[in-house]
Amino acid sequence: MVGIIGAISTATAPGKWRVVVADRPSLKIVSSVLKMHSVLEQNVVAIQLITRNRQPYPEMDAVYILVPCADSISRVIDDFKVDPRTGELVQRQYARAHLFFTGKLSDSLLAHLRSSPAAPFIKAAAELYIEYNPIESRVFLTTPSEQPFYALYSPHALNMVGSDLDAAADRLLSVIVSLDIQPYVRYYRPSASAPYEILGSTLMTESGATATCPRIAESMAALIQCKLNDYYSHEQSSSNGRGKRSNTLTPSVVIVLDRSVDLYSPLLHEFTYQALAHDLLDLNAGNKYVYEAESANGHRQTIEAELSEQKDPIWEKLRHWHIGDVSQTLADQFERLLKDNIGVQAAKQASKKLTLHEMKAVLSELPEFKRLQESYSLHIDLASKCLETINGSSLVMLADFEQEIVTGRSADGEFVDRTSLETRLISFLDDSELDAPDRRRLEEVPQCLSVNDKRAAVNLQRLGVPTDREEDFSGMPPLNGRYKWDAVTEPTDGQKRPRLEPAVKCIVAEQLSNTLSTELFPWTEEAPPECIPKHILNINATSLRRPKSPMPDAEKKGVVIVYIAGGITMSEMRAIYELADTLKRDIYIGSTHIITPRGFLDDMKSLHLKMLL
Repeated sequence: MVGIIGAISTATAPGKWRVVVADRPSLKIVSSVLKMHSVLEQNVVAIQLITRNRQPYPEMDAVYILVPCADSISRVIDDFKVDPRTGELVQRQYARAHLFFTGKLSDSLLAHLRSSPAAPFIKAAAELYIEYNPIESRVFLTTPSEQPFYALYSPHALNMVGSDLDAAADRLLSVIVSLDIQPYVRYYRPSASAPYEILGSTLMTESGATATCPRIAESMAALIQCKLNDYYSHEQSSSNGRGKRSNTLTPSVVIVLDRSVDLYSPLLHEFTYQALAHDLLDLNAGNKYVYEAESANGHRQTIEAELSEQKDPIWEKLRHWHIGDVSQTLADQFERLLKDNIGVQAAKQASKKLTLHEMKAVLSELPEFKRLQESYSLHIDLASKCLETINGSSLVMLADFEQEIVTGRSADGEFVDRTSLETRLISFLDDSELDAPDRRRLEEVPQCLSVNDKRAAVNLQRLGVPTDREEDFSGMPPLNGRYKWDAVTEPTDGQKRPRLEPAVKCIVAEQLSNTLSTELFPWTEEAPPECIPKHILNINATSLRRPKSPMPDAEKKGVVIVYIAGGITMSEMRAIYELADTLKRDIYIGSTHIITPRGFLDDMKSLHLKMLL
């Protein structure tokens, strides 16, 4: 955010009016962290899309914010056209150009720009490294294409996997540069897939043809390491060694995973507020909830509310709570809101004549009370819809049964007999009240343990999961050479039984305690020095959306970034917030996209299809 505002405000002399020109991807990035009025406040007369016919401003400078691609460069050059015969300028869209790119501009494009007729009019060119989407303070997306899961894992998208990984690595580099860290990089490499080449092993598809199964995590880690080395080299040559690693107490680390590391998180029902809202309800644009409420004049009106941690403190506080705790808290807080509001109490005592002081107090509280009332109205409606869906279905029993399948234990901690599980599985699948999506999810959960369905086997192989292992329902599956974890949450008032935690929570915890396996999670190059004091766990948390305050190197503790190629779940996002809050560490999670259980099933189903992208 600060980098964008700084680029716009300092590009020209103070007080001079200017124009901002952007392409659609860059404008989307800017609008995700800034309101347009914040841009216009920087003496900006207009924000123009570079792909449209634009009004010329030949007396004003233009600040370009662009994706570093050939199309953007060509359009900049076209804004300053020269007659090839006479060499005279025939079109001048703006007085001068100040170019800012969202990511790294390649040497070839830079050379093309320097040799173009527009070169004399370009007064500055810089890279902002903002080519990612910080959807939350600890969550970012590097979406490289419209179908990232298919592009990475389908045998029919082999021509796309390289470009998608490269684009995702560029965006991950932007995150690293934005956080101003020099991390070590490690990645998930299960020994079961050790013989595979990077981006080159063969698997049998459903039709009998062979297809390449990419080592996604290793490939991604190699790309980001290469891009980091290039960036450090450039920084050292241009800023007297600025690209060298700082002397921190604990080094920063990027851990690159693929979706095969944990196939349970996308499938298991999670009863936290945010996860339920995305799982059970149709949210517009991924975070907008539409509901009906009564207006001040007594009429019903349709409201679209954005579920955002920046705009909604109730959502920020409650989103990771169990729905049972959320429901009780909302009821208690709303009752307290009514009890503490002077205006409400005055309405109850309407027969009593109010003093001028009391009337002034009532009026002063009205705007704030209305805002809080609208916010509570939203969440009471949203939580009620979630609870209605749960109570009108077999979700609670189904979720408990899922946990018994993946943990091999009942709610009281006793081991569950395999035969009993199989009998109950058949009973659940025959239940007419179980809707189709939940039935599909329940079918996939045991298939992650022991695969019998041919199509599911092919698709799980695409994720690097061996499908010929012995069936076993007692505890976690015997995945030789793969990451195993057996962490469960403690019960809360709303959540009555322990539940399996996402693998990513255990991976990060093991990284911070120096116990993460170097065989399953090797380093791309050198390993960091083993000088991390385990008792040092406190740090002032920062955010991908907010600037960091400078801190002396000796007081810094390293950042941990977990990147999962192929989608992240709400439960994995929650796990990162919990770790960051508990350990007071800077921990972030990112991916190509966010996946919901239904979306994950659709993605898995589509892997064997030939899609035109």
